[in-house]
Amino acid sequence: MNADTNRRLENLIRIGTIASVTPEQPFHTVTVNLGDIVTAPLRLLNMRAGTDKTHDLPSIGEECVVISPSGELALGIVICGLNNENFPTPSQNPDIKLRVFEDGAIISYDTKNHALQAILPSAGTALLTAKGGITINGDTTINGNLTTNGNVQTNGNTTMTGNNSVGGSQSVSGTSQSTGSISTSGDVSAGGISLKNHKHNGVKGGSDTSGGAV
Repeated sequence: MNADTNRRLENLIRIGTIASVTPEQPFHTVTVNLGDIVTAPLRLLNMRAGTDKTHDLPSIGEECVVISPSGELALGIVICGLNNENFPTPSQNPDIKLRVFEDGAIISYDTKNHALQAILPSAGTALLTAKGGITINGDTTINGNLTTNGNVQTNGNTTMTGNNSVGGSQSVSGTSQSTGSISTSGDVSAGGISLKNHKHNGVKGGSDTSGGAV
């Protein structure tokens, strides 16, 4: 074989590390350090690139494979995702499907315990928009309750079909209406007047008073 054929065979599949990343249109490009040379900008393989699309750029120094049709590096396509000592695998648990982001955010699913978890870094935010509606299904027979730790603000009406238990105080700026009975073991005050302790003088002759207990 001549030198050109040897060169083409050598360049068919090569392993290197990402040297630079350039986000641009119509496609992102990267350069790859192959040890002896740094490639020209090459196309990067994405999970999807049709009517469904993905966007997930590699890190500088991430190990990758360059596949070059006909052994021409200028036509090379870069495939990332090789772990090494500098970028080791984030888990050794075969039951965990995991994504760890550079800012510390984690999304994981445990197939053995059927547990989905999303953890954001300090001051991280999350936004879910579903104009058609959002439904959360739990099962109270197997501890499928919804637990919220923190303040909750609802901009809109709230309807409950079950019971409501409040462990703290309530403040209502509007009116309240009930079709059922209302009972309390404490006092009720309206306009500063106590229901339990308010008394009326002079209702009948003598010194008797009406209203609450003397």
